[in-house]
Amino acid sequence: MEQPESGLIFREVQNLHNNIFLVSVLYPALILWYVEIHSLFFGKPAGIQNVPDLYLLALWFVFGVFFPLLFYCTKYITEVRKDGIYTRLIPLNPSFKKIPIYIVEECKIQAYEPFTGKDCVDKPPSKKANFVVILKLITGKKVVISSRNPKELHQAIMSAVSGF
Repeated sequence: MEQPESGLIFREVQNLHNNIFLVSVLYPALILWYVEIHSLFFGKPAGIQNVPDLYLLALWFVFGVFFPLLFYCTKYITEVRKDGIYTRLIPLNPSFKKIPIYIVEECKIQAYEPFTGKDCVDKPPSKKANFVVILKLITGKKVVISSRNPKELHQAIMSAVSGF
């Protein structure tokens, strides 16, 4: 069961609607919608004569309905409360993942290259780099938290750490 939002300092909900992912999800969906509608009204289109109807229906449901719906409903929630930092990827995570405040050793904002996974410490950030909040935990692990407002997230984490 979820905890009530006690001591909420910061909350951000990000819709993950990126154009690259949108094209990669909608292109196969549109093709499968075309194939399914064409096969229902006019018979199977050329090139897929040997594919069973049940297989086509399963492909249409998975790639034409399920993935676009999943993509549309996906949200990333970040919350900073007095006792910890909570992250959740809806609908894939059923509950929040908690990082307790007392294990945060260091918190900083840094440019981060999402495709290479490297920090931009020694060199100037490229155009593709995003600013993220990087937490160093007392266990030695690094946690990267993406945010549309990294400065506000950093301030909220620092206020939670100072209040602990």
